[in-house]
Amino acid sequence: MCGIGGKVSFGDRPSADLGDRMAEQMTHRGPDADGVYANGPAMLAHRRLSILDLSAAGRQPMANADGTVHIVFNGEIYNYRELRDGLDGYSFRSETDTEVLLHLYEEHGLDCLSMLRGMFAFGIWDEREERLVLARDRLGQKPLFYHDGDDGVTFSSTISALLTDDGVPRRPDLPAIRAYLTYQYVPSPATGFDEIRQLEPGEYAVVDDDGMRIDTYWSLSYRDQFTAGPGELADKLRKKLTEATRLRMRSDVPLGVFLSGGVDSTIVTGLMDEVAETDIETYSIGFGEYDELDYARAVAREYDTDHTEYTVTPDAMAVLPELVRQYEMPFGDPSAIPTYYVSQVASDDITVAVTGDAGDENFAGYDRYTYDWLTQRAGAVPEPVREAGRTVLDAVPHESADRAIGLLTNADGDAVERYAPYICHMQGEDADEVWTGPEPADELAALRRAYENADGPTHLDRILHTDVQTYLPDDLLVKADRASMAHSLELRSPFLDHELVEFAARIPAKYKWRRGEKKWLLKRAFEDYIPEAVQGRSKQGFAVPVNAWFRGALREYAREKFDALGSRDPFDRRGLDAKLDRHTRGEADLGYHIWDLVLLEQWYETFIDR
Repeated sequence: MCGIGGKVSFGDRPSADLGDRMAEQMTHRGPDADGVYANGPAMLAHRRLSILDLSAAGRQPMANADGTVHIVFNGEIYNYRELRDGLDGYSFRSETDTEVLLHLYEEHGLDCLSMLRGMFAFGIWDEREERLVLARDRLGQKPLFYHDGDDGVTFSSTISALLTDDGVPRRPDLPAIRAYLTYQYVPSPATGFDEIRQLEPGEYAVVDDDGMRIDTYWSLSYRDQFTAGPGELADKLRKKLTEATRLRMRSDVPLGVFLSGGVDSTIVTGLMDEVAETDIETYSIGFGEYDELDYARAVAREYDTDHTEYTVTPDAMAVLPELVRQYEMPFGDPSAIPTYYVSQVASDDITVAVTGDAGDENFAGYDRYTYDWLTQRAGAVPEPVREAGRTVLDAVPHESADRAIGLLTNADGDAVERYAPYICHMQGEDADEVWTGPEPADELAALRRAYENADGPTHLDRILHTDVQTYLPDDLLVKADRASMAHSLELRSPFLDHELVEFAARIPAKYKWRRGEKKWLLKRAFEDYIPEAVQGRSKQGFAVPVNAWFRGALREYAREKFDALGSRDPFDRRGLDAKLDRHTRGEADLGYHIWDLVLLEQWYETFIDR
């Protein structure tokens, strides 16, 4: 895992000094080595975290035999050994996947993208064609930011590195900030910074004297559904996931597992136990009453792993500035805290951790898919009946009545509007209360665009596809990448193997969510891997207690941040105070809203005020 950067300018030629500044900003992504190439219109910068071939032969930027093609690469090509076997006529100087990719490009040009099985972001300067090629992996595991300016194109793994280029402005992108209030993240390709964008998953770009052109080399389809029965599909799924796990165990450095105690990480632990020749290292994190440590221990005992667990009482005021600095874009998912801490603990022992990320998106594992199903059904009930039901339930002081009222209320609108309350933070009046700037034509535009692009035969297929296009790359994978790389730790997930994702997309929805049971086929395929204590449990996740924090220890801290944010245009000071007051008086649970806004103010202080 590495940090990459560079610039191509056919006017003012970029200097090596810029490369040094960029590399310095990415030390955490690659503490083992650094390098800069600058010649003519191109400059490439690199920081290395050594995973494969720890020798100096793997250092970057890396050049081909005659020095006409140079590459900076971040990520892992899991099938690099098989690809290397298919390359004839090349003299390899290292055992790295980087050199395999370099020669694949020499041999096949842009067609090499379809051959890669892994997570990656890279830049290739092709002196022969006088062009820069940028590419990002299919699911969006590795970041690639860029600025297309009058003096050329600058790119990097981090926004902080981009900002070392004097030509890159340091300004907020207000439409993106407004979208952040809705989603708790900035939908790509925006970043929250004006004139800084990111390549989206499955995209590549070519930069030459004619400018920058972006195109798509991969997209996911749910259209061609399997007709086989569940038994046959379970067998095939087991083989697919086993292979994907085996490939992700290729490493020349210590490797372990993030074990949450859920179904996905349990299956990964079981598969690794079959392949590994030594005891597996497993790592779990807890928040006292807000954790899953009991389940993780049960799995660790089942597979006799070398288990490490850590219970934290997070000092949010202390860690929040560091989280904002590492995430760079406005990012409000509170589970970044436990992900950050478990990465910190694991990095003391290992350099690579395997996770169960994307199991929920592939196999319908979130509770929100059940709530959405109920909401869609409620939408078929006539409005007068729904209104009468809300009136009756409103008199019942019970949490289940509140949930039923929510289902009846969310049933208004189209399919996207019904799903949005289960994935979004601040919608409509909740956001308008604190925002006085330009209103979006459609605050659900990112979700709606993804849903309309989805091609599955059922609503659940289209919702799963929507999450794969939005929540997965813009929230879940951002969280995992930034938290782990803050501690120079590489994360790998077999559930993100694009061949597995393509296979899962073709499994009929009725085998994923079946009679209210989530991940039905996945659990059937691996029922012998999952201890009984884990089999029947509902998904919990990291329940960060933000509601309690902002009524207690962090109340005055939030007040201070709201004072500062309220002085900024286009935020409404009175609306901010009203939101915090309602929460602290217990009139509403608005902890997630407050968390998003506190982090946003910290983002302004960290990146914009400078």
